[in-house]
Amino acid sequence: MDVHGDTASLKRKREPKDDPTLAQKKHRRRTKQQEDTNANDDQNSSSAALQHTDGDLDLSEASLQLRQTLGSWKVSKPMGGRMLDIDPIFSPDERHLIITYNTSIQVYSTDDSLLVRRIALPLTRTDDATEFVSTHIVSSVLSKCDTDYIWVACSDGRIWHINWTSGAGADTPFTVEAKKVLDVAVDAAEIGGKPEDVLLVLKKLTKSSAQIVAYNTKALATGNGKLLHTYDESPQLLRCVAGGRLVVAAAKETLHIGLLKGRKATSLDDLTYRFHCFDVPDIVSCLDIRPTLRTTKKGVLELQSVDLVVGCARGAIYVYHDLLSKLPGEGSGSLKAGMIQPKKYHWHRRAVHSVKWSEDGNYLISGGYETVLVLWQVDTGKLDFLPHLSATIENVVVSPRGSSYAIHLDDNSTMILSTAEMKPTMYVSGIQSLVLGDRPSKDSLVRRVWRPVDEIAAPLVATVNPQTPSQMYLSVGNGQQVSQGGSSSTPLLQVFDISSFHGVTKHAIARTNPTDANITSEGMPITEPTATKLAFSRDGKWLASVDEWQPPERDADVFLTGSKTPAEACRERREIYLKFWEVGADDQPFQLASRINDAHHTDRTESIFDLASDPTSSRFATIGNDGVVRFWTPRLRKRDGLAATGPAGQPLRSWSCSRAVSLPIYEQQDDSVEMAKNAQRSGAIAFSEDGSILFAAFGPPSGALVVAIDTETGSFRDVVAGMFKGEIRAIKSLGSSLIMLSEDLIVYDIVSDELLYSYSLKETSEAAKRLTQVAVNYESRSVALVAPVPNPTQGKMKRGARSELVVFNIQKDEPQLVKTFSQLITSVCAAPSSSGFIVVDAAAQIWSVTEGAEQAPLLQPLADLGVDDSDAAEREPTSEDLLLQEGEASDDEMEDADQDVEMEDDDDTHAAVVAPQRLAEIFNAAPAFAMPPIDDIFYQVAALFSTKPVNA
Repeated sequence: MDVHGDTASLKRKREPKDDPTLAQKKHRRRTKQQEDTNANDDQNSSSAALQHTDGDLDLSEASLQLRQTLGSWKVSKPMGGRMLDIDPIFSPDERHLIITYNTSIQVYSTDDSLLVRRIALPLTRTDDATEFVSTHIVSSVLSKCDTDYIWVACSDGRIWHINWTSGAGADTPFTVEAKKVLDVAVDAAEIGGKPEDVLLVLKKLTKSSAQIVAYNTKALATGNGKLLHTYDESPQLLRCVAGGRLVVAAAKETLHIGLLKGRKATSLDDLTYRFHCFDVPDIVSCLDIRPTLRTTKKGVLELQSVDLVVGCARGAIYVYHDLLSKLPGEGSGSLKAGMIQPKKYHWHRRAVHSVKWSEDGNYLISGGYETVLVLWQVDTGKLDFLPHLSATIENVVVSPRGSSYAIHLDDNSTMILSTAEMKPTMYVSGIQSLVLGDRPSKDSLVRRVWRPVDEIAAPLVATVNPQTPSQMYLSVGNGQQVSQGGSSSTPLLQVFDISSFHGVTKHAIARTNPTDANITSEGMPITEPTATKLAFSRDGKWLASVDEWQPPERDADVFLTGSKTPAEACRERREIYLKFWEVGADDQPFQLASRINDAHHTDRTESIFDLASDPTSSRFATIGNDGVVRFWTPRLRKRDGLAATGPAGQPLRSWSCSRAVSLPIYEQQDDSVEMAKNAQRSGAIAFSEDGSILFAAFGPPSGALVVAIDTETGSFRDVVAGMFKGEIRAIKSLGSSLIMLSEDLIVYDIVSDELLYSYSLKETSEAAKRLTQVAVNYESRSVALVAPVPNPTQGKMKRGARSELVVFNIQKDEPQLVKTFSQLITSVCAAPSSSGFIVVDAAAQIWSVTEGAEQAPLLQPLADLGVDDSDAAEREPTSEDLLLQEGEASDDEMEDADQDVEMEDDDDTHAAVVAPQRLAEIFNAAPAFAMPPIDDIFYQVAALFSTKPVNA
């Protein structure tokens, strides 16, 4: 985005002849020009250059000054992320679960669901044109020779060998030459008399051909692998079992089976496979292999039999028992096996996303779009179900001992179920917003009658409860498959704890269909409502929400009458609800106090443009397309003339409109734009900091008014025109300044009637304009502006899109921070009780933007907490450490050192008194499974006891 202070192109349309309510005032302009502050920053602070036209400051001095200013703000490392469609990994002792995220590997404890270690991977790369290259993780497999290590493969050919117990190896990847890596399988093969990890890499050659190349550690270092097999069918999956004796590659409707030739290999070049292929009745979406080994009289392990299960894209499961006996022998010249008749199971309506053998081989465990875990008894075909999971099942993993299942759901959560009771023993949840992954869904293997969502066209609706600043409230859907099924509906409210990075709970704030059939008879997904606005009251006890729903145009045929178009017929049947929820304890669901139907209406239901909360009282305000601002206040609910009470005797309240204020409409035809009479209007509102004034912006794109409304009387205190260019996106109040966002960001002083400065946004698509957002922080008096950065290679905000964040102080027109994110930013909000901001990107990652003077960042990765041994060397040495390093410290010296520490500030020493409720706030902040790490709790408790009392 371009930063400009020259407002000569802005026209103030405040003539009394245009509107009798407009009052003439003096208008002063500050002329200061600032050039492009675009910053290219991969994970560090950005640098930019400003050029001023009203002084003698040259470009180099401006750059130096700006770099010093930018240093006062910092951006944390990303936390969280999106769990990929890759099987989670159990540690051999089942005490840890390793989950693969889009930019990191995260290790969790299976006992308490807490994050043990986050290993970030530098996936983002830039080419010669400084454009970000889209790469993603394709596989992560536990090492068979050393179970403290995992192999992680990236689509661009980088392969990491990472010690997941310490994080070592994340910065030194191997690189293999490949156009694109599709999958990697790892097994321990005996080479030269000792076992070592052999990686089988599935490389894409063309759209419909691939090759399998084998690598060991030595071959990875040189980049020279052994070519095993090349085939022309569309490549998909690759699996390797039984010490490298069997390789299975899936290629659409064909399976390629590779059998190791020879028992001994002195080098990697001696690995030779004989491949057979045969057709499968349907497109392969997943598979699992169960080998049986036997020991010969000479003590050599041989592959006795193989049972193969294949899940397909149309819901069928095919089981091939004793597959080796049905393949052609070595004496036959043909590598094409004939028709192999499998045993068929069919329950799933759509693609089977995952299917696994049980430990004893008597059961199959499968899951898919239906949110049901299905257990098949292989011999009898009897079914058992675990229904009503929260989202589509993506991956199922059986633990090494067979005592539990790890289930990854596509709502960015993973749980562990005990096989005996089918009860969850561990649960991990991340941000559940819509994410456009780099891998297509398994359901897309078959052409559907509906088209999935291919862009993020709306910001993530998020807010923070002022009473619990560590928890974010986000409007999310029922998983990625549901959200991408034609429309991105978000009927759920997720409560996410950013201190422990766990999803605490979810509440349904709109109509949902979690247990009903969510597909019409024509195969179309049933759309759910979308929550468009969220706001908490000042005391955090009330939550106001707005949700919208309208029938899709494909179902509008029955509504068409006369000359109505399908779009008009659907708009007439829109449902828009304003709801007020009573917020209870963390483990209690929200209680719906009032639902307002048609809160804004004319002859039909009108859209609600904005929702604002009064910072001084329990009052909300809304603005709609009817041009009316409505104030909403609670009142005691009465029954038969008496106050109604709840089960616990608490008084019940309901919400109603206490005042409605009609806004003036100001239109002026732009010479360059032809406006229709029924031009689409837009609006936004914001309370002043003291709650005495409500600023309302409303009007058509050609001209909109900003009206200052007295919240006590409803009268107009001031009217300003000409501040918006295009659609109104937001208005914020900070002191005497108004921050107004449309196609430009305008900062205007309402008291002195002074247009301070403006930020001109770059030209982007319509979808990108809707993702432009602004947030204000009252403690630091700062403003955060987020806008997508146009990508010359893509016209829409799809995969690979980026965003730019600009933070500036309201008193200064120079930005204090300019940072370009490699991901699209979907939400930004101010952090309560802090001077910074919280940013959520399109990869479900959270970033904290904090001021340099702040003592601790909002989000602290585990490496920043100082619990790793690697960080011990970086801490400042104490007096005891210095004496120990000298090697000549006596007992008396050590005692003196202890006394020096104890006698410090002896005159001001007081016994620390901590109220019990302060400790309760720490230990009862979240349920046990969502508590922060023990080190974090220790630091919080230590901070209470180490705080010095204020001297009188």
